[in-house]
Amino acid sequence: MALSGKETDQLINKLREKYKESTIEYKTRLFNINAFEDRLQMALRRRMSLEGFILAEIANYEKIKGDLDKERNRTDEEENSFSRKVENIIEENTARMRKYNPVKFHPLAGIEISHFYGAVSEFVLYYFSILWTIIDVYEYKDKLHKLDDRMADFALQRGKRHPRRVEDHILVLNRKDSKEIDIEKSKNEYLKETAFLLHEISDFMDDLIEIRNKDWDNPLRFNKLYVEGDTKRKILNIFSGMTPYGAILKVRERAQEIINDFRLESFKKKQFREGLYTKPYQEK
Repeated sequence: MALSGKETDQLINKLREKYKESTIEYKTRLFNINAFEDRLQMALRRRMSLEGFILAEIANYEKIKGDLDKERNRTDEEENSFSRKVENIIEENTARMRKYNPVKFHPLAGIEISHFYGAVSEFVLYYFSILWTIIDVYEYKDKLHKLDDRMADFALQRGKRHPRRVEDHILVLNRKDSKEIDIEKSKNEYLKETAFLLHEISDFMDDLIEIRNKDWDNPLRFNKLYVEGDTKRKILNIFSGMTPYGAILKVRERAQEIINDFRLESFKKKQFREGLYTKPYQEK
């Protein structure tokens, strides 16, 4: 049964509303109401069947809307997929940081620097210190002493005081005029400078590994380990049953692990290797 004039007018007005609503919703000229009015006037001038015109317009509208909805859903899925990937990366990085015990040194200190401070503090106390029981020759011992002193500025508490470089960051956190960008810059400087040292320590371990010292193939001895209590127990737990070579590898492995877990691989200074630490090892 053909549409009545009233039904035809109602459908045309409904189409007008749909075009206007969809133009706003989809923000596209594909639902241009002026173009629809032009097509309607042309159909009237040519005395076309308005019922056929309306059916064709409805079909065209639904097709355009369906294509746009499909594109919108695809975009939403891609955005959701990307968001999930970002969230997974953040969760993975956070999990890698959280395996190190944090040092909570200030209420405003971020999670990353708190865990990193804890990581390098444990590294110096329980890993790097084993080298004092292994190295005897002056050249190597001098290098060890210098690295130990520099790491102390970043990692070792002095009584009740935090390391010098951590206290520098605390000063930034305490300043009333400090902005987020200032705090972030200070934190990044601390991480970057410590990373340079960790890379240098890793290179030093490589030099030590290249030394040919037959005594370093024997079991590790702890008689030169001048610490007691919980610190000594933790060191023994880490290195018991190892040779000096095995202990050196363990120190290198831990330094690299911290570097990787805090995504600091790129913070390595380019420096000329003179081979100072690769000459034949002779104990003095």
